[in-house]
Amino acid sequence: MAANLDLRTEPSAAVVQPSRGVTRDLAAWVAGPSRAAITEPALAWARHALLDWLGVTIAARDEPLVDMLVSEYAPGGSGPCTLFISGRRATAHEAALINGAAGHALDFDDVAPRMGGHPTAPVAPVVLALGEARRATGLQVLQAFVVGYEVECRIGEMCGPSHYQHGFHATGTMGTFGAAAAAASLMQLSETAVGHALGMAAAQAAGLKSMFGTMTKPLHAGKAAMNGLMAAQLAARGFTANDQGIETAQGFAATQVPHFKPASGPIDLSGGFAVQENLFKYHAACYLTHSTIEALRRLRQAHGLRLDDMASVVISVPESHKKVCDIREPRTGLEMKFSIRHLAGMTLDGCNTADLALYNDRNAGDPRYVEARRRVELAPSVAEEARAAVVTVRTKDGRMLTQEWNVAIPAADLDDQWALLVAKTRAIVTPVLGQARTDQLIAAVQDLAEAPTLDDLLRAFA
Repeated sequence: MAANLDLRTEPSAAVVQPSRGVTRDLAAWVAGPSRAAITEPALAWARHALLDWLGVTIAARDEPLVDMLVSEYAPGGSGPCTLFISGRRATAHEAALINGAAGHALDFDDVAPRMGGHPTAPVAPVVLALGEARRATGLQVLQAFVVGYEVECRIGEMCGPSHYQHGFHATGTMGTFGAAAAAASLMQLSETAVGHALGMAAAQAAGLKSMFGTMTKPLHAGKAAMNGLMAAQLAARGFTANDQGIETAQGFAATQVPHFKPASGPIDLSGGFAVQENLFKYHAACYLTHSTIEALRRLRQAHGLRLDDMASVVISVPESHKKVCDIREPRTGLEMKFSIRHLAGMTLDGCNTADLALYNDRNAGDPRYVEARRRVELAPSVAEEARAAVVTVRTKDGRMLTQEWNVAIPAADLDDQWALLVAKTRAIVTPVLGQARTDQLIAAVQDLAEAPTLDDLLRAFA
């Protein structure tokens, strides 16, 4: 295991360097003390994130978008890197693109409030592809993952909600920076090269919320992974970019972030790493629907509710939800994932919203759910926490039942979280890999920090 070096205290005034700008300060940290500063708790959270992401990636094997990407970009099946959806081979760029898109195809992957998007989908494909190609140790892969996660979250915090509200998908935009930083860390690039890699990432960061409910949403994650990897690899060769690309005039923030709040200077990790606030999804739909689903599940269990008992439902959530997960008349399984009204009806009907098979075109048009979702109203949030939901069900016999829930609270018990993620992985991966190889995958991720290479993990796909 890596030494648990505590570099999180404030440096003395004598050694503090003046800020040279957001991009350069991040580059200095990535190239300097980032890997040595990573603690054992952060590595544990990284293992949890990688297990979860591998599971949802493997489970997306039969998604049409995955087949299209493989057919277009990796039809030959050759290269140094593994495609986790098939076990076939690909180049590092192809693997980053295809694995990245596959990992977000089901919208069942984790989320990071500080980033404002899905943090692992753009970063994991990069560290695993590079780690395989470069014969890196498991610890090096985990450390690079934590670095990439940290960078995308720090930039996400500077951008705040205005970037997302303006129409950008943070998984594609912030994820490009995270992917570039992770690759640069694993490749141990110089500070100058990391600055250029982040500049190239700034020039490529893209993703539109208007694509939610389509195949292009997961493509954002794949492109972020591929573009970030390309930025680091080109920077390693001396390719140049503006090394203030995030904050400069006509740079990333000026063009995409209405209210940018730069945080320059030494990286302060006194509160822990961003990965230690990661949130996992236990429903295969947009994360903004999860508090509503959990509140309705509890009302159903406590009061024996059925869908036929519902006269109406009022869901109090932030107004911004209407731009993300309020597709009123979903026509496809993908659109169902972004229809909070439709999901409310299915939850009251007792559906298992973690079941990937639930999200299909037939259920989108089921007359019972079509009728039910038209009796669901979204109201302005009355909850103190922006990601909480307050749900009130009026029953046909006149009862008014209310429940508040908030899924945006990081786990305190890591053993319990690991058990939940193992159960989720077994449920969605065993039908694809079988029990023996699923067990092998879980064990390999659990022991990844001590692994001399990624070989034990990759054998699950052989």
